[in-house]
Amino acid sequence: MFGFWDWLVVGVYITGTTLVGHHLKGRQKTTRDFFLGGRNLPWYAVSASTIATTISAVTFIGVPALVFAENGNFVYLQLALGGVIARILVARFLVPLYYEKEFYSPYEYMADRLGATVGRATAGLFFLGGILGQGVRVYATALVLELITGWGMMTSIVVIASFAILWTWMGGIAAVIWTDVVQFFVLIIGGVAALIYVTDALPDGWTSLIEVGQQAGKFKTFDFSTDPRVAFTFWAALIAMPFQNVAVYGTDHLFVQRLLCCKNKREAQKAVLWSTIGELVPMLMLTVGVGLYAFYQYNPLSSELNTLVVERGDRIFPAFIISEIPVGLKGLLIAGILSAAISSLDSILAALSQISLTMFYKPFVEPAADEARMLKVSRWLVIVWGVVLGATAWQFSASELDIVTLAFSMTTYTWGPMLGLFLLSIAAYRYHVAGIGYGVALSIVVVLFINEPEILNSIIGTSYDSPLLAWPWLFPIGTAVCFFSALRGRRATGT
Repeated sequence: MFGFWDWLVVGVYITGTTLVGHHLKGRQKTTRDFFLGGRNLPWYAVSASTIATTISAVTFIGVPALVFAENGNFVYLQLALGGVIARILVARFLVPLYYEKEFYSPYEYMADRLGATVGRATAGLFFLGGILGQGVRVYATALVLELITGWGMMTSIVVIASFAILWTWMGGIAAVIWTDVVQFFVLIIGGVAALIYVTDALPDGWTSLIEVGQQAGKFKTFDFSTDPRVAFTFWAALIAMPFQNVAVYGTDHLFVQRLLCCKNKREAQKAVLWSTIGELVPMLMLTVGVGLYAFYQYNPLSSELNTLVVERGDRIFPAFIISEIPVGLKGLLIAGILSAAISSLDSILAALSQISLTMFYKPFVEPAADEARMLKVSRWLVIVWGVVLGATAWQFSASELDIVTLAFSMTTYTWGPMLGLFLLSIAAYRYHVAGIGYGVALSIVVVLFINEPEILNSIIGTSYDSPLLAWPWLFPIGTAVCFFSALRGRRATGT
């Protein structure tokens, strides 16, 4: 299974990454250093960090499982279209807005346009979405640790959260970004190594992979279905997913924080545009999934592992790693999975800590505190949020949804209204905006009814037994409901 040499590889990786992050983090004298890296980080490091955070363990574990599953194929790749469109929009229109002043977050920008209450309301949505979305990612990695160590879900979650807290505490966002750069390369190397190994293990290598994949329809990439209950369609990718991705890269502080670490607007635009190459990673992991499917056509799973995979399909790639990958390389792949999880977790810890401090703690608790005091509080907030995320990950262990669906569906409640509020802050120059709280609440309720139709059944007596719409469509719906509910018509000239 997982032996001494594998643990040695993992240990060397974790130690080396920690030392790299500590060495490159720079001096941490102020909260500007801790949260924005002194606004002196190179665009290529920011871009690599963005990719590493986007990938996460959900991509590394969940995407191969999508293809391996019965009737699984490449349709997930269509979603990359929305990511490309969104990055162009964010670089062209949103990044310049964030560099108008010394903003520490997108919520400070919204507060500047619509008032402090709106900024804090959006920050609250970020807290909720960040905890739900990143909690899934911690849980995804805990599935792997649980399988290879026998520690149990709770112990696995505690180990992951502890390392993430350590790296964030150590040097703030600068340490996070530089460790992410290392993790980016580990992820790519791990994915490529897995693909090479599984291909070499097939009777005719790539020929076998392609033949088996084609026979099973695994390479189907486009689905032009107009059924709005199907998630992975071309129309969802083209129309709905740009809303999700603009919300991610333009309003979610997990990602915006990185862009604000760049030296200037131009560098930040380069960082977000170059992060588009990260869309190649899902293609790599989808191909790994086809390789796994082909491999197990020739080498059936053992009865023990088959029971585990049948119980939860997301275990297929971890099961392959621990049962088939040779010593050393096995450790590298587990290090890749750990790096994906810790990258996401330490990123969200830095972002949650910053928003808690600047939007809530300092204004209400210690408005006169100096920088040294705020830096100390920032580090304690990292610990608090680490505990909260670990507890959330534990709650997700009871879910029966696959990891990819679970990860995306958890964010449908918050990213729509967050983007709606951001658009309202831009529209406020020309239009009257009022009833924002009502708009946010209505947006969440509408998405809740669509996602959880049993609630609707109990109210109006319907009999729906599954979500009314696939999760991609909930992002534009949530955005539109929030935006138009708070719009009150054009301002009079001169106002």
